[in-house]
Amino acid sequence: MSTAIEARAAREAAHWMMRLQGGELDAAARQGLARWRAAHPDHETAWQRAEQVCRTFGMLPPPLAMPVLDRPAGAQRRAALKTLALLIVAGPTGWAMLRAAPWQAWTADLRTATGEIRHLTLADGSGLSLNTASAADIVFSDALRLILLRAGELHVATGPDPLGRPFIVRTGNGSIRALGTRFTVRQEDRLLGARTHVAVSQGAVEVRPAEGRPVIVQAGWQASFDETATSAPQPLAPHACAWLKGLLYADDTPLAQVLTQLSRYRHGVVRCDPTVARLRVSGVYQLRDTDALLALLQASLPIRVRRHSRWWISVEPA
Repeated sequence: MSTAIEARAAREAAHWMMRLQGGELDAAARQGLARWRAAHPDHETAWQRAEQVCRTFGMLPPPLAMPVLDRPAGAQRRAALKTLALLIVAGPTGWAMLRAAPWQAWTADLRTATGEIRHLTLADGSGLSLNTASAADIVFSDALRLILLRAGELHVATGPDPLGRPFIVRTGNGSIRALGTRFTVRQEDRLLGARTHVAVSQGAVEVRPAEGRPVIVQAGWQASFDETATSAPQPLAPHACAWLKGLLYADDTPLAQVLTQLSRYRHGVVRCDPTVARLRVSGVYQLRDTDALLALLQASLPIRVRRHSRWWISVEPA
């Protein structure tokens, strides 16, 4: 749908959609919605776009209809209404830019800086950890426990819930439903689109791409998915959750892969010369001090760490 949407119609459509998804429409109000849709072609166009937003982003239900923890319900509702109206106006052409825009991370409830790892306990007793440069929103209600991963990586250790509410992590590609489990979710932004990685260390999860079939991933396995499909599960990599302790494990790992992981925990660029990229690395390294990690690599391998500037480092042959 490429038709331009008038701002007023978009705001009204967003208002009706939030009322609908919030369970606020009785029979009389639903008739009012039907009359509004039929009153003008712009109204019907805006409503169809609102439904398309919900299908594409997986935002409703329930995030836009529920208050986020520690944020006033009124303020959250107004912000959600504004966001939904913006997406209705933007249309599919603008959604690609909006989905990748940094404002999603800047305005998230929880954020970590580059190099920071944060651990916290949620209201239901579940444990949540955010890896470096990550951002997430928490949306709990009487019916659902939801985490929206905006950027980066998180780890969840779910606990039993007296209300029996499902625990779901949602990304731009789809959702992951916990089945009594510990699992990690990482959102990877690529030039040609985002992809979500899931690693299960205990229990199981149901992976559901936005437009694809659900897949169960059991403990000891990992998989990735985009909006349409999930990859075949693969055995979980050893020490996949080492970052929870601030550690980087290498077991005969190519140097290029080690530097790729290291670069997530420091600002700037870390470039690996192709002539040393396949050198093998083994050891356990602290992520809190990447300069010390680079020094250890230089001391144990035939390489030189060359600092072009504070933000640019290249690893070359010694």
